[in-house]
Amino acid sequence: MPLPPRSLPVSVIMITKNEASRLERTLRAVQWAQEIIVVDSGSTDGTQAIARQWATMVVETDWPGFGPQKNRALDLATGDWVLSIDADEELTPELADEIRRTLAQPGPHAGYTLSRLSSYCGRFMHHSGWWPDPVLRLFQRGSGRFSDHRVHERVVLDGSVGALQA
Repeated sequence: MPLPPRSLPVSVIMITKNEASRLERTLRAVQWAQEIIVVDSGSTDGTQAIARQWATMVVETDWPGFGPQKNRALDLATGDWVLSIDADEELTPELADEIRRTLAQPGPHAGYTLSRLSSYCGRFMHHSGWWPDPVLRLFQRGSGRFSDHRVHERVVLDGSVGALQA
């Protein structure tokens, strides 16, 4: 199946280390973005080679912690919007379509939460507060930065936040 052209003014950013087993699936799902930036911190399993096949930019660097590493990736982004995803996450086609529709219409929000569906022991968790687990992952470049936390970083946004449904 041919991949769609990179046309949406979105920079997808991702940090990696030893994610070769999942990375292609994740990167394939965001090929519609203007650019895909992968910042890797010393993978030894072929992650970097896979990233080079699918991403528009791959940078190798040390590991300062989650927040600082994601800010490194953010600093490389040039798109009007930034979508931060983890290497073990995959955007559904429905979510990709909703992102495209949302960004095609000027709106009041500087960022959007996405509903994260987590799995535990191989099962998707639709209950016990695990769903829809909204996380702010899509935001206007220049309106947000990641907190400097080494773990449990979050996007700190200057502006209102909307919610995507897909």
